[in-house]
Amino acid sequence: MRFNLLGTLTVESGVGQAVPLGSRKQRQLLAMLLLWPNETVGSAQLVAALWGDEAPASASANLRTYVFGLRRLLDVPDTPPRIVAGAGGYLLRVGQQERDVDRFDAAAARGRACLAAGDAAAAQAELTVAVSMWRGGPLADVPLAPPAAGRVAALTERYLLAEEDLAEVTLRLGDPADAVRRLRVLLERHPLRQRAWEQLMLGLHRLGDIAGALNAFHTARRMLAEQTGLDPGPRLRRLHDDILHQRDLGGPATMAPGSTGSTVHDLPPAVEPFVGRTAEIATVRADLEAGIGAVVALHGPGGVGKSALAVHLAHLSAPRFPDGVFYLDLRGAEPDPAPARPVDAIGRLLRAFSVPGGVVPMDETEASAAYRRYTAGRRILVILDNAHTAAQVAALLPVGPTSAAIITSRRHLATLPRGRHLPIDVLPTADAIDLLGRAGAGGRVGAEPAAADRLALLCGHLPLALRVAAARLASRPGWSLAAFADRLADPARRLDELSYDDLGVRRTLRMAYEALSEGDAHERLCAGAFRLIGDVPLTVVSVGAVAALLGRGTGEAHPVVETLADQRLLEPRQPGRYEMHDLLRLLAGEQAQMHESPAERTAALQRLVETYIVAAERATALANAGWTPTDALPEPIGPWQTWPESAVEVSGWLDTEHLNIVAAVTRASDIGGEPARLAVNLAWLSYPLFWRGGYPAEALALIDRSLALTAALALDTEYAVSLYYRAKLRQADGDPAGAQADLLAGAEVAEGLQDHLRLSAYLDALGNLHYLTGEPVQALRCHERALTLRRQHGTPLHLGGSLSNMADAQFDAGQPEQALAGTREALRIARRIGATGLEGAALAMLGQLECRAGDHAAAERTLTEAMARTAATGDLPTQCEATLARCAARLAGGRPGQALDDAVSARDLASRIGDRYLRAVAARAMAVATTAAGDAPAGRRLAAEAGADLRRLRGYHSPMYASFFGR
Repeated sequence: MRFNLLGTLTVESGVGQAVPLGSRKQRQLLAMLLLWPNETVGSAQLVAALWGDEAPASASANLRTYVFGLRRLLDVPDTPPRIVAGAGGYLLRVGQQERDVDRFDAAAARGRACLAAGDAAAAQAELTVAVSMWRGGPLADVPLAPPAAGRVAALTERYLLAEEDLAEVTLRLGDPADAVRRLRVLLERHPLRQRAWEQLMLGLHRLGDIAGALNAFHTARRMLAEQTGLDPGPRLRRLHDDILHQRDLGGPATMAPGSTGSTVHDLPPAVEPFVGRTAEIATVRADLEAGIGAVVALHGPGGVGKSALAVHLAHLSAPRFPDGVFYLDLRGAEPDPAPARPVDAIGRLLRAFSVPGGVVPMDETEASAAYRRYTAGRRILVILDNAHTAAQVAALLPVGPTSAAIITSRRHLATLPRGRHLPIDVLPTADAIDLLGRAGAGGRVGAEPAAADRLALLCGHLPLALRVAAARLASRPGWSLAAFADRLADPARRLDELSYDDLGVRRTLRMAYEALSEGDAHERLCAGAFRLIGDVPLTVVSVGAVAALLGRGTGEAHPVVETLADQRLLEPRQPGRYEMHDLLRLLAGEQAQMHESPAERTAALQRLVETYIVAAERATALANAGWTPTDALPEPIGPWQTWPESAVEVSGWLDTEHLNIVAAVTRASDIGGEPARLAVNLAWLSYPLFWRGGYPAEALALIDRSLALTAALALDTEYAVSLYYRAKLRQADGDPAGAQADLLAGAEVAEGLQDHLRLSAYLDALGNLHYLTGEPVQALRCHERALTLRRQHGTPLHLGGSLSNMADAQFDAGQPEQALAGTREALRIARRIGATGLEGAALAMLGQLECRAGDHAAAERTLTEAMARTAATGDLPTQCEATLARCAARLAGGRPGQALDDAVSARDLASRIGDRYLRAVAARAMAVATTAAGDAPAGRRLAAEAGADLRRLRGYHSPMYASFFGR
C-alpha cells in the first residue's frame, strides 16, 4: 500500500488502485496518523485536530467511528490491522517506503551522498527523482491543526533543501540555464531562500548575464527587508561584491559560492555501508545549512552508531563549510585514557588553522579567546566525538552564524549553551536487516528472510552488533544465517560470537560500566545495581525493583537508576521506568557472575520476590475489601518494599512490573530451595492480577512454571490453584474441554483437602463454563452447590460473588426475579464492605439482566457505571462483558452508531485479554450494529467473518449473547 502526502492526500492499494478515503474528517484523521507513522497519537490530540476548540460531546465516539471506517478501507485479510488502539490513542502501522515522504527522503539522502562523493551525475539523477515526487504542498487538500502544520512545514523545508541541492549539482554539471530556470520558479514561491538567491546569481553570472545577477541581489535584498527586516547574509553580500568587482568565481566545479582559500578537511573516512537514519539526517542537515550557527548533539548508548552518523553528516555537509571541517575525539566514552581537556582540544583545532604550535596559548581562557578570533566569520564545521560533559565542549563551539558543530555523547548534554538534542536509538527492523545484508551477509538475507529477522533481533538491532555479525558472515560465506542465529541464540556465548578483528560488542558496551565500577562510592553502587539487574534479569527496570535488589529505600535507588540512565546503561521510557538493551543485560549478567557471590545474588533475588509478593497480595486486597488468598496481609520486611496504594494504582503498577514478576519467578524457580518456594507463592498471587489485567501470555508462562514446581514440591493447594487459572486461560483460548478437565481436577484436590472455600471457587467456575457452552440448567446446579458452601464457610465477599455469578444461569433457567434480586444483593454487599472488584462484576451482571428484561435505559446507566468501575480497577474481562451488554442496550434503544463504538471497544478488550469467544461475539455485535447503521454490505461481510470465528470455537453458545446479537 502507498500513502501519498506530497500534494493532495491519496492512498493506493497493493495493486495500484486508488483507495477512497471517505469524509473530510476521516481524511484529516488519516493525515494526522500518517504524519506520526508507527507512533501512538493521543485521542485528545486527534480530537483537537478534527474539531479544534469546538469539539462536540460525542467527539470521542465519533473518533472511534472514523477509526473504524479507516480500518475497513486499509485492512487487508490475513494481515495485522493497520490501525492499533492503545496508550490513550491510535497508531498507524506504516512499512518502509510506503509513504512517498520516506521515498523522497531516501532519494534525497542518496543524492547528497553522491554529491559528497563527487559523483555529480548520480547526485543529479537521485535528486531529480526526489523533487519529482512533489505534486504540490504536502496534504494540500486537508485542513491541519497547528502540530500537524508544523510537521508539514518541516517537510517543505526538506523539499526546498533538495531543490537547492539539485540546483547546485546542475551548476556543477555545467548547465546554468536549467539551474536558473528551476531557481526562478522556486524563488517566486519562496523568496527568502538566501542560498537559492546565491545559486541564481552564480547561474546568471555563468550565463554572462552580469546585470541580471546584480539585479537578483537587489531583488533578494528588497524581499528580505520587506518580509523580515533583515539584510542579506555575509555569503550573499560577498558574492555580490565578487560579481560587482569582476573577481574570478571559478568554473562549474566550484564547491560552494563565495568560497575563498584552501579547505581543511580533517575527517575520518565515512563508515560504509551507511544505512537508515533518514529522518535524523534530514533534521540535522536542515539545521547545518540554515546559517544559524547550529549546534547538534547526538546522544545514545554505546554501539548505536552516533559517531558513524556524525561523520556521515560531516561528509554530506562538507561543501557547505569551505573554510574547514574538523574532527576531534574527546575520549569521553573511555575511562582510560582520561577525557581530553578543553585547552588541549582547542590547541589541536588552532594548529589545524595553521597556527604554529609554539604560539598556541597554554591557558584555557587565552586559548578560548584565540579560538573565537580564528573562527569568527568563518564557515567551518566541527565534529566533537565522544564528549564527556557539556563543560568539556562549551569552549570548543565555533562562533558566528556561518559555522556549526556536531557533538556525540553517551550522555544527554542538557546544559549545552545552545543546540538541538537528538536521541539516537537502535535501528528499526527493516534498516537492521538491510545493514546485515549490505555489510557482509549479502544475498543470504534475501534467501533467508526469517533467519535475517531473527539474527537482527538477536543483535538487538544495535548497529555495532549488526556490523560485527555481518563481518563474521562475510568471513564465512558457507554459513547460513539460520546456523549463525542458532549460535547467537545461546545467551552464554552471544557476546563472544559478536567479536571480529578490532570490533567487539562486549568491549564497547563495557566502557560505561567500567567507568562506574572504578568510580566513587555512589558510582560503585550503580555498577552493583547494573550487575544485579542483569542477573534477574529485569525486563523493565523500575525504581522499586532496583531498591529491592539493593536492599535500600526508593529514595536511595532513584539516583542510582538516574546515573545508569545518564551513562546510557539504561534507557528512560516513562517516569520511574527504564529499559536495558538485551546485549547490555547479557553483559550485566556476566559481570554479576564474576563479581557477586552466589549468596549475594540469591539474597537480592529473594528481596525482589518478597517485594512482589507483598505488592501482589496488597493489590488483591484492594479490590476485595481486604481479603487475600492467604487470609492475612504480609508485613513489609524492609524499606525497599513498595506496593500500590489504591485500586486505581494497581493497573499502572502491573503494567510496569508484570514482565519482571515473570522473570523473577523464572529465575527463582531455577535456583530451587527457598527461592523456588517463594516463586510459587508469587505465581499464585499474580495469576488473577495478570488474568484481569490483560496479560494472558505472561499468566500462562507463570502457570506452566508453577504447575511443574508445585507438582515437584508436592504443594497440593498451590497445584490446584494453578489448575484453576489455567482453566480460565483455556476457556478464553477456545478449549472448553481442557478448561473443564482442569477445573474438575482442581475440585478433586480441594475436596480431598477439605478446602470448602476453594472447592466453591471451582464449582462457580464450572457453572460459568457450562453457561458459556449453552447449558444453563447444569450451570445453575454448580452455582447452587457453590452458594451452599459459601453460605457455610465463606465471607460476605464470597457470598456476593456467588450471587452475581449465578444470575445469568438463573435467568435462563426461568428464574428472572431471583436473578435480579440476587444480583442487587451482591451489589449491596460489595458497597457495604468496599469490595470494588465485586462491585464492578455485580454492576455488569445487573446491567445485562436489565437489558434482557427490556429496561434498556436503566441497563445503559448501570453498564456505563460498570464500565467506569472496571476500567478504574483494571478488570478487563468484566469491562469487556459490560461493554458488550451496553452495545446490546444501545442497539435496542435505536442508536447503532454508539452501539458500534461499544462493539469495537469490546473487540479490542477481548483481544487484550486473549478471549477468542468474546472477540468473536464482539465481531458479531459489530456486524449487527453496522447493518443497523445502514451499511448492509459491510454488515454482511462482518457477519460472515464472525460466523466463521464462532464455528471454529466449537461448544460455545452463551444464551445471553445469543439473545443480544443472534447466533
